[in-house]
Amino acid sequence: MKAVFAPPMLAAVLLLVPVGGFSQTEAPSVLHWTEGGPNAGSDVKDGVKIENLKTDDVHIFVSLVDIKDTEYNRVWVQISNHGKAPIDFNPQSAVLLRGDKSVRAEAADKAANSIQKFGEAKSQELGSAKCNNMIATQCAANNSQIQLSKQVAAYSAQQAQWVRDNAVRQKTLAPGDEAQGAILFKKERKAADYTLRIPVGAQTFEFPLSAQNKAPSYD
Repeated sequence: MKAVFAPPMLAAVLLLVPVGGFSQTEAPSVLHWTEGGPNAGSDVKDGVKIENLKTDDVHIFVSLVDIKDTEYNRVWVQISNHGKAPIDFNPQSAVLLRGDKSVRAEAADKAANSIQKFGEAKSQELGSAKCNNMIATQCAANNSQIQLSKQVAAYSAQQAQWVRDNAVRQKTLAPGDEAQGAILFKKERKAADYTLRIPVGAQTFEFPLSAQNKAPSYD
């Protein structure tokens, strides 16, 4: 079982995305990504759609990917400050909207701990003996069960550490500065279309995103 990590947004990919800009002083407080919009762009990298919005002061890229065999999706975000004043960014203010329901961003450390504990519990379950008789002392987990149990524990620990290392943190972006990393959201039970709402400075950016919300599977 091999961990699948979310790839960073390559600079070469970002430079290929054509976008228009407009003055932040003239822009509305909420900017919504629209296919073909004058301030919007998109690209596909490794099968993942990357959407971006741009003003004269802010350039933001987002994509949504399932974190395999966990209870979380991650939104990878990259924000650049092209303005002349500092911009505050708090990833915990991001939210996925679906109709009148919402999924709020989860604190990175909490999500990482949850991923690891979930994997440890699953590992223990997989490594437990499955007895078909009443004499428990006569049965034990076979080598295949034990090996799978170890793989699951190692995999979940690796995924949890990736979250700790790559989650984007609250930050004040100085002019010319940027922030990038993952924002974690709990999966729902079914595939869904969302609007990602993410405040940056005095503006709020909205992106239409879709999630398969695949349940963890260790078959």
